[in-house]
Amino acid sequence: MISARGSFACAVVPNSNQIIAAGGGSRHTMFAAAGSRMSSVEMYDIGTNEWTALDGLPRFQAGCVGFIVGNEGSDGDKEFWVMGGYGESRTVLGVFPVDEYYSDAVVMELKNGVVGKWRELDDMWEAGERRKLGRIAVIDDDNGSFPSVFMLDTSDIFR
Repeated sequence: MISARGSFACAVVPNSNQIIAAGGGSRHTMFAAAGSRMSSVEMYDIGTNEWTALDGLPRFQAGCVGFIVGNEGSDGDKEFWVMGGYGESRTVLGVFPVDEYYSDAVVMELKNGVVGKWRELDDMWEAGERRKLGRIAVIDDDNGSFPSVFMLDTSDIFR
C-alpha cells in the first residue's frame, strides 16, 4: 500500500483483478479515539502488483466497511460503498477522547473500469437508533442487483 493502514474499507472489483482500499487508520494503545484516521483511497492491480492513489474520501473515516454494488457478470456500472466507522473525536470532560461515529455512507461510481467521484448519502438508520455500526454482512443478489446489507448486533439483526 502507498499508505499503511488498519481498520479500513476494502472490496474486490469484480472482473477487474483490482482491489480498492479506503480510509482506515491506527489505534492508540490507551485511548482508542486518540489514534490516527485517514481519508486516502487506493486501488491495487493484481496483474501489475502496483497501488494507485484515487480521490480520497470526503472526510477521515476508519473502522468502516466497504462493498461493491452492481452486476458482477459485466464490466458495466458498479459502485464502491463505504459505510459507518468513525472519524473526528471529541473529549469528555475535556480530558478523555471518544470517537464520533458515522451513520451515513459514501459511494464511488465505477463505470466500465473508470473511477468516478464520491457522493454522500444520508444516514443509514434513524437518529438515536444506533450509536455506532455493528458487524456488517453483505449478501450478493444472484441477478446482480443491489445486495442485502445486514447489521449484526449481539443477538439482533438489522436490515
